[in-house]
Amino acid sequence: MATALPNLQQLSINWGLGSPGSGHKYSDGEDPDEELARYHASLTSHDVNIISNFTKLRVLHIEGAPLNGRYPVFFSFPLLEKMIISDCQYLKWDLEMLQGLPLLKELGCNRNSRLTGNLRSLRVLEHTLEKLEVNSCKQIEGNLMDLADLPHLKELDLDHTPAITGDIRDIGEDDFPVLESLGLPRSVYGGMYCEFQLISEVPSFMQAIHLLLQRTPTLFREIWLPGAFAWSLSGQSPDRYEYDNIYGCPYPPFSLQIVQAESRRGWSWCSNDGDSCEINWLDPEPSRDSSGCEDYVEELQPIERNIDIYKGHHQPPSEEVYNRLCEEYMG
Repeated sequence: MATALPNLQQLSINWGLGSPGSGHKYSDGEDPDEELARYHASLTSHDVNIISNFTKLRVLHIEGAPLNGRYPVFFSFPLLEKMIISDCQYLKWDLEMLQGLPLLKELGCNRNSRLTGNLRSLRVLEHTLEKLEVNSCKQIEGNLMDLADLPHLKELDLDHTPAITGDIRDIGEDDFPVLESLGLPRSVYGGMYCEFQLISEVPSFMQAIHLLLQRTPTLFREIWLPGAFAWSLSGQSPDRYEYDNIYGCPYPPFSLQIVQAESRRGWSWCSNDGDSCEINWLDPEPSRDSSGCEDYVEELQPIERNIDIYKGHHQPPSEEVYNRLCEEYMG
């Protein structure tokens, strides 16, 4: 095959060859899982190393392939620009192996339990890397800011990668200079499901988020932005108190939301059932004679309708005040 297709530029390796009942398998790599190797020992083996002949390869997809062990051949393509490796539970590899792909622009790693390494290893691609997705790869370590000075990185998704650390507030004006899209795990301060220890942390944090959005309006996925990435007050916070719904009172406002009316952005504390505190605006109110004023007023109305029991409160009330509000609310 390699002789017949010397100019092949795109290759996909998937579950087809080694699917259950096929009687075939991909050849084992270095340091394979011995139990799996014994289980498949009777199957007809096909040499994976044959792909080394495709020296002009530009795109390599490896998805759900029943590979077992380490395959250095995957990381020896001098012209490769895009590599996607997903759902390969027995494929062993490390981010340091990417040094054999000097022109790589896009790397996608999803749900690979044997993938190891540190984000710093990706610096060998600092002059080429434009898109990076490391999703649900639990052994990948490093700090968000290890990639901050990559000059061409436009998309970065590190979701569900719990050993990654960092603080979104550390992103300065000159960091991630061309970044257009960012996804972070909960282990990064400011990532998905981030929990705050104190109510007092949140205003300055939201201001930092606002500055990032002013610089790059597309930075966060639009679907997650209104719900503020499920940010909330930690269950271990000293500012939090127990809630007893014996009177049917609304939940305490321990969650966060980001609101936008026309071009004006703000945020508020809210409860799980939709009741909102007052909006903490991050932008000034548009003037009455501005072109977007009518749209602003119209979009503001449904936002303000959710401000009921917590009217006049810009943050969660104390437990004493909350109980009083509940009594008043229930009449």
